[in-house]
Amino acid sequence: MPAAPDTGLPGSARHTGIGMLAASAAVVVWGISSVLIKQVDGLSGLGVACYRLWLGAVVVTPAFLLSGHRFSWRLLRVSLLGGLAFTADLVLYFSAVQETSIANATVIGALQPLLVLAIAGRLFGEWPRRAEVLWGIVAIAGTALVVAGGDGGGANSVRGDLLAVGALVAWTAYFVWSKTARLELSAFEYLTGMAIVASIAVIPLPFIFEGTLGTTNASGWLTIGYIAVINGLIGHFLMAFAHGRVTLLTMSLLTLAIPVFAAASAALWIDEPLTALQVAGMAVVLLALGLVSASTARRAPEVMVADVEAMESAPHP
Repeated sequence: MPAAPDTGLPGSARHTGIGMLAASAAVVVWGISSVLIKQVDGLSGLGVACYRLWLGAVVVTPAFLLSGHRFSWRLLRVSLLGGLAFTADLVLYFSAVQETSIANATVIGALQPLLVLAIAGRLFGEWPRRAEVLWGIVAIAGTALVVAGGDGGGANSVRGDLLAVGALVAWTAYFVWSKTARLELSAFEYLTGMAIVASIAVIPLPFIFEGTLGTTNASGWLTIGYIAVINGLIGHFLMAFAHGRVTLLTMSLLTLAIPVFAAASAALWIDEPLTALQVAGMAVVLLALGLVSASTARRAPEVMVADVEAMESAPHP
């Protein structure tokens, strides 16, 4: 029988800590895996994204059924907005980096915690502490140093920057709707529903963007498989799991470490050396996020009690 949404016990620092660990692991996975996209020959980033989403749905669907779960319209309905937001983020971000610098696109994306800060309290009753806000701003500044300290990766353009802003809004919506979906679905249920929705939503992309699909070598297909399973399924499962235990703002702040791990991975694996400014920025980000995490772990997650009660009272198949 499918499991009910797992949110942990209200007021339990241990369960909040488990959620923080899951979210941190997801960030590490996303950061170190993103550099692999450059190692897929013959495909654009958008093409890699399409294959990744399709392969992810193919892998997760039988695992979902074999675990005793069953598909339902409710599963797809609750996962719909999160899946569409995730797809929109992929399309807009990959389009943005084709028209503006990677630095601009990444720094704009790093502003997500500010949007979350503006809406998390009203939507979920998650009001941040002053220390979380201050250290969050420091982490955003550190992220800007990490990106600005490296190669910009292209010319700037207003159109590209606007696309990056659209990706920022879509990424924020994905986080908000994922947390909302977790009020009704377990992490595995939401991961499966979201993966199916996203795999269907990207079907029109090859018809819209010429040259999206193509072929690659054996190493490229293995890399796509790795990205689909590790980056896509495991990374998003960990983040979906954390949504039931950690505040939205804290999770959003943790994603600021993604450029840190991406830059470190690029230096180790594809010979993109780090500059002194990048190293300084990485230290600032990790220190600030460490202090945010410590602040979150010290307080009991009272803000999640209402969410837990809603999950417990929600009907389950």
